[in-house]
Amino acid sequence: MAPTLLRRSQLDTRAWDDCVASASHPLLYGYSWYLDAVLPAPNWQWQALVQLDTQGRYTAVMPIPLRRKAGRWVVHQPLFCPFLDVFSRDAHLDPTPFVAAVVQRFRYGSRLALRAQPTLATLTVQTRTTHVLDLSVGYAQLLANYTPDRRLNRQRARRQPWQLIDSTDPEPLLTLFRQHHAHTIDGGVADWAYAILRQLLVELHKRGLATLQYAQLNGQTEAGMLLATSNGRAIYLFNAASETGRRGNARTLLLDRYIQAQAGQPLIFDFESPEKPSIAGFYRSFGAREEPYFSLHWNRLTFLERWLVTSRRWYRKRIRRY
Repeated sequence: MAPTLLRRSQLDTRAWDDCVASASHPLLYGYSWYLDAVLPAPNWQWQALVQLDTQGRYTAVMPIPLRRKAGRWVVHQPLFCPFLDVFSRDAHLDPTPFVAAVVQRFRYGSRLALRAQPTLATLTVQTRTTHVLDLSVGYAQLLANYTPDRRLNRQRARRQPWQLIDSTDPEPLLTLFRQHHAHTIDGGVADWAYAILRQLLVELHKRGLATLQYAQLNGQTEAGMLLATSNGRAIYLFNAASETGRRGNARTLLLDRYIQAQAGQPLIFDFESPEKPSIAGFYRSFGAREEPYFSLHWNRLTFLERWLVTSRRWYRKRIRRY
């Protein structure tokens, strides 16, 4: 049966979340409340494709993340959501009919990232990777898989008087990021991105899914990390460190202590890797392996529409200069 396109307001939220939870590959990013948090109005929204059985039950669902650009809604992957999926109990379900329906409905896909690769000739597809670590093997084996350099930096961090604390307050983490990381990102980081993270943390805390930890030295917060855990997967959602934190290997210590605490549990640790070699190398040094996903792009805009989009983008850049 072909999937049906529905607006967010038309969805049966409970049926949606049940379908995501019972999928062969459940994923935190697919739950309705998570999508609501990372796709806030007025400039973001999400719609969905839903496959129904003969009794009207949801058997497969696919979220469609949308962002308003140049006065139109385009498919665009949101922050804090590196990839999505077609969620179904059927592990071998072909995502191609769902993706084809999205491409047919929305003529421009800036980026849509999925766990599974569709076979559709009209798409530009890039393979991307996150890095994951299976914590079920136990800490001795996990530690043995660290690179020699990571084990050395772990020892250096343990010799310093770091104090690791749990918290529910994201502001020290956001301040660290603003002061020490935001300037390294092309185009900077808009205030709305921090607002999304704040709201997401509220939703995670409501459900007991968040772990927020800080590393302090001499009473000063020098590093922090936010984890989100659901469906047997702990996601390294956000982190930051000062220069003191970096030199003191505070994030190595935070990660190692968490890995040690959870070792032996049926849990996958997802580093949620950005496409940056130095960061990917840091995650691989913990023994993490690559896990692929697929970034999709398409453009069926007319020449005039493309010109209008380009002109507006140029104008906004000019305005920001003055």
